[in-house]
Amino acid sequence: MLVLGDSKDFTPIYEALSNNDSRKKLIKDVKEALENDQIIGDSIPFDRWPKKFRKEFDCLYRVRLSDSDRLLYTITVDSRTNEKVALMLKIMSHKEYDRLFKY
Repeated sequence: MLVLGDSKDFTPIYEALSNNDSRKKLIKDVKEALENDQIIGDSIPFDRWPKKFRKEFDCLYRVRLSDSDRLLYTITVDSRTNEKVALMLKIMSHKEYDRLFKY
């Protein structure tokens, strides 16, 4: 599966992480697993999704990177190539995650 990062909410944060940051290694591991068609993390029930995600995506997954950080991603199909694509949407703190999902 092709794995991409959202240019606004994922890529700048990921690129700012130092190579020694354990989160960067975990994200690389997630990317590698997704490239091998393995689903990582927990599927988030649709009724818990923020409205901004409901209109755009069919599935949403959460990966716990640490006690304090989360990664959100979705899987979709490229309509031109029919290839599955995993889109890493956002890296965020647990506190930000709780606010986004209104916990």
